[in-house]
This record gives sequence, structure tokens and C-alpha cells, in this order.
Amino acid sequence: FYIIILLCLMIFLFSVVVGAPVRVMGYRGERVDIRCTYESGYESNSKYLCKGECNFGNKVIVVKSGSPAEDQRFSLSDDRTARVFTVTITELRTEDEGQYWCGVESTGTDVYSEILLLVRLGKFGAIRVTGTGGRRRISASYLVFTK
Repeated sequence: FYIIILLCLMIFLFSVVVGAPVRVMGYRGERVDIRCTYESGYESNSKYLCKGECNFGNKVIVVKSGSPAEDQRFSLSDDRTARVFTVTITELRTEDEGQYWCGVESTGTDVYSEILLLVRLGKFGAIRVTGTGGRRRISASYLVFTK
């Protein structure tokens, strides 16, 4: 019984989750910006984005402040005045879709906010074509899929 309580306390001590999940949508082949806010007092702390569960000791960190990402499509910039760090993913892929966590390192307890990234195949748009031939006017609408 005490072991279960100890394990629960350890999990709580090593992570604090702030707020409800934020949904971010991007389109395959394009770029997406993931904005992560943080509280005052954390301006000089390291920030990172990890993918998946992001458990203590089992973090898949895709990008971290002060370090180049292993996958060069990921970059992180930190606006300390606005207390927002932004992770940019370029050339978005369908396999990029999933659960991510914005993380701010803190002594003993990292602070997390959950991100759900949705990747769509492309954008739809309508094109209307009109032409005149003799006395007749022809008009047609097309649904166009890009990327």
C-alpha cells in the first residue's frame, strides 16, 4: 500500500500539468507553429517539446532551447517578454500527428501543457470559371485540393 502512495507522489513531484489540451492543426507539406505559454519566473528556464507520454525518464524530446533539434524540421524560439515559446515544424508529415507536451524545466518539477497536433492532407478551395461563347454564357465551379 505504501509503495503505491510513494509511486503516486513521485509521479506528481516530477511533473505538473497545466490546463486542458490545446488542439493545433496543420497541413501536410506546410509549416505549423505550436505556441506554448508559461508563467512568470520561468523566463530563464530551459524549454522543450516532447512527443508521446513524456514520462519522467522516458522523454522523447524533439527540440529543446539552446540545442539544435535532431530533426532539422523542428525549431524552438522563446519570447521571454511575452512568456511564450514557439516550436515551428516545417514540411509537416502525417506521422508528426499526435500528442506532444510543451515542457518547462524546473527544479524537481517540470511544468507541462498538452498539445494535440492534427495533420490534414491539404486545403480545399473553390474556383469559379466563367466564359462567354456567342450568346451563351457558361459558368462552372470546381473544388480544388492543394498539396
